[in-house]
Amino acid sequence: MILRYIVGLLPYLISAGICIWVGRLATTRKQDIASRALVGLAYSEAVWIISYIFQILSRQIEINLFWNNLQFLAASLLPVFYFGFALDYNYRQIPFKRFNWNYLFIPAGLLVLFIWLDGIHGLFRVNPQIVPSDLFYHLKFQNGALYGVFTIYTYTLITLATLFFVVKYIGAPRLFRRQVATLLIGTVIPWLVSIITALGLIPLELHDILPLTFGVSNLIIAWSLFRHHLLDLVPIARDTLFENLSDAVIVVDTSKRVLDANPAAYALLSAPAESLIGREITSLLPLADNWADFGIGRSTQITQISLPAKGTTQYYQVKVNRLLQDNGELSGYIITLHNITEQKQVEVDLRRSMALLQATVESSASGLVVFDQDLNVILHNQRLVELFDLPNNWQNQIDHHPLDMLAQKMTDASPFLTALENIIQHSVEETSVALDLHSGVTVDCLMTTYRLEGKQIGWLFSFRDMTERKLAEQKLHELAITDSLTGVFNRRHFYYVAQTELERSHRYDRHMAIILLDIDHFKWINDTFGHLVGDQMLQALAQRCRSNLRVFDTIGRFGGEEFIILLPETCIKEAIVIAERLRHAVESIHIPTPKGKASITISLGVACFEPGKPISLDQLVDAADKALYQAKENGRNRVAVYSQQQDKLPGIE
Repeated sequence: MILRYIVGLLPYLISAGICIWVGRLATTRKQDIASRALVGLAYSEAVWIISYIFQILSRQIEINLFWNNLQFLAASLLPVFYFGFALDYNYRQIPFKRFNWNYLFIPAGLLVLFIWLDGIHGLFRVNPQIVPSDLFYHLKFQNGALYGVFTIYTYTLITLATLFFVVKYIGAPRLFRRQVATLLIGTVIPWLVSIITALGLIPLELHDILPLTFGVSNLIIAWSLFRHHLLDLVPIARDTLFENLSDAVIVVDTSKRVLDANPAAYALLSAPAESLIGREITSLLPLADNWADFGIGRSTQITQISLPAKGTTQYYQVKVNRLLQDNGELSGYIITLHNITEQKQVEVDLRRSMALLQATVESSASGLVVFDQDLNVILHNQRLVELFDLPNNWQNQIDHHPLDMLAQKMTDASPFLTALENIIQHSVEETSVALDLHSGVTVDCLMTTYRLEGKQIGWLFSFRDMTERKLAEQKLHELAITDSLTGVFNRRHFYYVAQTELERSHRYDRHMAIILLDIDHFKWINDTFGHLVGDQMLQALAQRCRSNLRVFDTIGRFGGEEFIILLPETCIKEAIVIAERLRHAVESIHIPTPKGKASITISLGVACFEPGKPISLDQLVDAADKALYQAKENGRNRVAVYSQQQDKLPGIE
């Protein structure tokens, strides 16, 4: 009897042992992203088998149901681990690679909870009972509604995971298809058997045969671990041999025979895949006999070779990667050929162009510098060094990039950096910007994309000294807004400033005052001392007024001997104080002449804008003019204020 039990249970014990062994093997591959899911897959299958063994040995219904619940715990987790393994293994090949499959444990956990509470709701197993056989006790029941949900959830994950492997197999290079196929067969066997058994195509009970398939499945996976380095070679297959790589890539074994190649290599050698596989690499490429000695541990340039192509000669840079196993044993080589024909032609053209460009650059009155595509200085002229006061060999400084050295010479480098970003990062063909240097020089910087026969090879920066032009423009601007005799604002510009300030006062409810002043008996000054003295008196008056006003006050020449003053944020009382201070300051002006000292007095009219009482600038100036008229009527050399409330003009001595 004991021997019969041993014979009956031995296949299940062997299957469980295989699953545990594979799970242990997978734990030694912790560095791979797919190993965690494989460990969970193998151990879940082991729990399933062990639970099934204890279940068929239990004759009491309660104990039998306990082990069956534990079996369904493993059955709920298995699809999740299988889906996660497929997702991680095919991480870069599937469209939703960022999906975190750990969230799938939530519905799996809910299913497990409902299964273990089946004794309360009875939605999973209907009428469970034990049916004894010759040796074991089998649990029989009808499937409830929850069992259907369990089945749909399980086989949905299994189907998706299997599709991942199928997609991986179709897109994998020929060299790696065998390992993908082996993995696909190993993982799909249990699920194919379960489907075939459920359809009645195998005259066996599903719960009897399915645990045995787990052992077979894990044996195949174990063989892949050792034979194909399943969890080790995936990064090589995934990262090194892209089918759409523009460079030609050829994989050879240790015997230097071609194992696989990408489409670019087939096109380069003008040969189909069938005629390349198995051929000696030296029969295909003009490589030196010792070419393999150069590929030591990393990508190393061997040489530049030339190949005929459609009546022309194409040049290639050849590199080699050694493929090493974990123990350091050589397993093959990857040869990469990068077409450098255009680069070599550009180098020839560039050398020819640079000779001509150098002569042009040195003869230019502007500072010129040419950068290549890596922003290294190709050439520059002496004028650039003079403009920016650069040290000798400035373009080869270790601590500072040439662009940083130029930017440090600018008072504000932000416009330069913005223009630099536009032409380099945003592919703007040409841009210009005005820059002020710490030396006081103003330059106009013109940045141009430099092309050779239509191909961009760098950028040309031109710096033109604009200092004299800027000073001339500033002088013209000053002449346009100032009175040439007195140096204060002319009437047109004063009105512009005053209108802006009045609008601000309206907007923020602030006071604003206007003072209009006139020289008393100025005609007598001209007639007595001459117009030259009169001009000197106007200049002295303007200077005295400016020295007695606040920095934010504005004075302008209104016309003839009349001046107008703007007092922002000033009420009527403050304006009167300022007007009186000006009147007393002017009294001390004395200009010596052959006819004696010439002196003057002034009359001033004051008007004020008060918040809440809208008024235009013309109305405000007119009010100040009326106040000035009143000051003169009251005897001159005094201040008069325009009163809006009383509409009369009182004089103030």
